[in-house]
Amino acid sequence: MKQVSRIIAYPVMVLAALGVLASFCLTVASFGRAAAVETTAFRFLFPGIFIVWLPTILFTNLLTRDFKQRDLWKAALRGCPTWMRKAQWAVWGVAFAAFFVPFLWGGRPQTFPASFLLFPAIFYSASFCVAYSLLHVEKYDAEHQCLNGHRMSPSAKFCEECGAPAAPEGMR
Repeated sequence: MKQVSRIIAYPVMVLAALGVLASFCLTVASFGRAAAVETTAFRFLFPGIFIVWLPTILFTNLLTRDFKQRDLWKAALRGCPTWMRKAQWAVWGVAFAAFFVPFLWGGRPQTFPASFLLFPAIFYSASFCVAYSLLHVEKYDAEHQCLNGHRMSPSAKFCEECGAPAAPEGMR
């Protein structure tokens, strides 16, 4: 199952990256109030979410199997570099903030389609990061060690051998 997942992860990453880029490009294009932008978005952007999201759920289950539910995103994204995790949360923040922009200007979301066109970026960015994490998690798990250099399981916060806390990411 792991080998099949790794093979599927590459096309999912490519489609998710294209989805994020398309979401941002269509958002920028919608500022010109082109009606074709909304039609294109609903025809390609939103159905594409379902194509990448099903494998993402399966990848997330593989990555978080041994973790508590409250640590789901930390476990699912543990194979991503810090900048990528921060970029994903930034995409989520921008998408949610864009949704509330029409309310701040006294309008309705229907009058500002750009606020809705960023929502697919949330799903595409999560899909990209989870697929990337699946491909690189073994490297992270192999480097997970305590302050004294002992190898630790990926979910451990303290060393099973000496009781020392896990080393921060920069010290590994």
